[in-house]
Amino acid sequence: MDEAGVVDAVVVGAGWAGLGVSYALAQADMRHCVLERGRVGETWRTQRWDSFHFNLPNMYSVMPGDSYDGADPEGFMTHTGFVTLLEDYAR
Repeated sequence: MDEAGVVDAVVVGAGWAGLGVSYALAQADMRHCVLERGRVGETWRTQRWDSFHFNLPNMYSVMPGDSYDGADPEGFMTHTGFVTLLEDYAR
């Protein structure tokens, strides 16, 4: 936001899609803010089974502009691992 609090766009939700859109807006030098009712990745924290794993290998489960640098590129990330990824990305 600028000094007057004016933005070009408002992103609703700080999950995978919302943070990805925020990245694209930042790359386009658009002033924007991200609104989230809960914490970053809230539905990933609260609306997934404890046993949930992605069905894509870790090397493909990345955010825009990011790359996988973990120890298991062919493994399958848990929902708690993805929450950590979202939190780190949002920083």
